[in-house]
Amino acid sequence: MSVPSARSSASAPPHIPRALSAGLLLVVLVVAFESMAVGTVLPRVADDLRGLALYGWASSAFLLSSLFGAVVFGTFSDRRGPALGAALCLAVFALGLLVAGLAPSMFVFVLGRLVQGFGAGGLAALPFAVISTRFPEASRAPMLAALSGAWLLPALVGPLIASLIADAWSWRVVFWGLTPVLAVVAPLCVLPLRGGERRAPASADPPLLWPALGLTLAAGALVEGLRRPDALAVPLAVLGMGGILLASRPLFPAGMWRLAPGLPAGLMLRGWAAFGLLGMNTFLPLALHELRGLSLTQAGWLLSVGGATWTLGSWAQAALERRLGPASRPARIRLGMVGVCMGLLVTALAVLGHLPLWAAYAGWIVADFGMGVGYNSNSLLALSSVRPEASGRLSGQLANIEVLMTAVAAGTAGALLARVQPLDRAFTLAFLVTLLGSLVTWAAAGRLRGRGG
Repeated sequence: MSVPSARSSASAPPHIPRALSAGLLLVVLVVAFESMAVGTVLPRVADDLRGLALYGWASSAFLLSSLFGAVVFGTFSDRRGPALGAALCLAVFALGLLVAGLAPSMFVFVLGRLVQGFGAGGLAALPFAVISTRFPEASRAPMLAALSGAWLLPALVGPLIASLIADAWSWRVVFWGLTPVLAVVAPLCVLPLRGGERRAPASADPPLLWPALGLTLAAGALVEGLRRPDALAVPLAVLGMGGILLASRPLFPAGMWRLAPGLPAGLMLRGWAAFGLLGMNTFLPLALHELRGLSLTQAGWLLSVGGATWTLGSWAQAALERRLGPASRPARIRLGMVGVCMGLLVTALAVLGHLPLWAAYAGWIVADFGMGVGYNSNSLLALSSVRPEASGRLSGQLANIEVLMTAVAAGTAGALLARVQPLDRAFTLAFLVTLLGSLVTWAAAGRLRGRGG
């Protein structure tokens, strides 16, 4: 995904476009609610549709298609204007919601998630492109902060509302219920974008559409290879791993996979942190339901607490940045990653029954708080390692590595749930894989001081 670099527009209005601001915030709220809600109801979906074998694909399909969708709609918006791009993103996202909500089988549900992700990828990239061209310089930072804060409410109430809806009516209502909201959001977001200048693609930018498609397909092949029990498993997995390495070359800085010092290590730290925490997040509600007997509402509480503490960690990071300055970023990153790894370990042990159930909540709080501190500090350090004109491309790289590694983690966990019996052993291995992945962040944190490229 290549996020358009920030450019000053000669025709930018001297005031904040309020209708557009409201539209963007509502778009983020809808996408954030869907993201937080679906993880909570997935256990009910898998049970109702008898689709545990495809459980991992429900998350991986969404994430991987969002990666490609961001590039496709970003390119389309540059050529045809942001209004048409936003309208298509909203339409595709709504179509995915309807397909998932009407799904008669888990395969069709995964297909709906694939369509959702394609639209959501474009919607996620839309604010960056719009803010850089439609908002005056002084209003951009406050608007970005407002968009980040828009995730707080869905993080707090999204899992709980979704679980209550699923318990009272059906998990399908979680998807259908968002489509009327999109009908309200669309005019607020699309109409203020009409009449904007069309920008031709910058000739200096490398063509990222085909590498992004290659990365998406390769990661999908890896996930499917891990899941399949037949003779195609190994060839698909090997093909997928090779494809990821090949497609990564034009999308990421050289040396990223071997933790080269500086920016490559910073990207890998973000990727493996997402692999650990966000990967565990994809199967944690199911584990709590199957192993500890929690209802969807009780499992939703845990995700809500995690979302809130991640936000608190981000605020704590900002306060430390103001008080201690940029020189403290490496120390904050290391401290945050220690919190992530220790919190994930305690959570896993509690869910597996080796610690009291309340320890799962304590561990998840520690992990998410550490993520809020370390993740944002790492982003600031990465942004400081590149020239201002390269910040847009770096934003895309940060988003891409997070999506890729989370999708691979979700797919790996789903493959273990599909292939390993009994179920408690499958969950044990899934927790182990995500924990080991999170430990890589410690090695990456030690290589951040090198000169970023």
